Amino acid sequence: MQGLAYDVAGSGPPLVLVHGLASSRRCWDLVVDDLARDFTVYAVDLPGHGESDPAPGRDVMPATEMATAIGAFLDAHEIDRAHIAGNSLGGWTALEAAADGRALSVVALCPAGLWEPLTRPLSTIQFNRRAATALRTAIPTVMRITPLRRALMRTGVERTATVPYDVAVEAAIAQAAASGFEAAHDGALHRRFDRKGDIPPEVPVTVAFGDRDRLLPAPRFQQRDLAPDHTRWDVLWNCGHAPMWDVPRVTTELIRVTATQAATQAATRAATP
Repeated sequence: MQGLAYDVAGSGPPLVLVHGLASSRRCWDLVVDDLARDFTVYAVDLPGHGESDPAPGRDVMPATEMATAIGAFLDAHEIDRAHIAGNSLGGWTALEAAADGRALSVVALCPAGLWEPLTRPLSTIQFNRRAATALRTAIPTVMRITPLRRALMRTGVERTATVPYDVAVEAAIAQAAASGFEAAHDGALHRRFDRKGDIPPEVPVTVAFGDRDRLLPAPRFQQRDLAPDHTRWDVLWNCGHAPMWDVPRVTTELIRVTATQAATQAATRAATP
């Protein structure tokens, strides 16, 4: 498998942004410029998503393997550890990467995996995938109809009126085009994040869910005891499943605050005899 497709911007400590199931690195477009003021930002496409090739010979691609791909990406860029922020499946992947020892800090936005393991597909995700596939050639036209665009995005976004047209189009196309959808989706079944003890306290973790997350609502999909014991847990008001669209400024602030906490703790440890 070739390396992950990615964009890079800015300068400073490395920050890796990881998208969710049937999404792409384009989902971070509303926050990259802001984050690039303080970080070297790597927005990546997971295997079989966006412009990244699927993992060869893999019919199932769980979050642990996604994290391995992130680790290989860091190795290719000679980065030992990075700040990692992810949404949905990307949030789960970020937690797994932290458990692998590759994270300076983690921000998991509406992460998957903090649940009792799923035994069957979620109907909402399946519907969204089928709708995007069926409308694929008409997506640019359909998304120009504002009421229809808002209705189609309602599952994942609370503030649909604020999502730009080009962001909506990119999201729908990514969902339709994700060749690794089935492998990643099936990789989430019968599994959950169960490695909280492998993330040390010196790696700050922030988990944030929108109060109106319709894809992974509380309490079934937001089990706090599965996150590391030192996790900061935030509820984002008037926010759905994609905080980087609903509340982009809050999203960048969460990432900055968590990364600053990691830097402060590292400095304290270095100064301690």
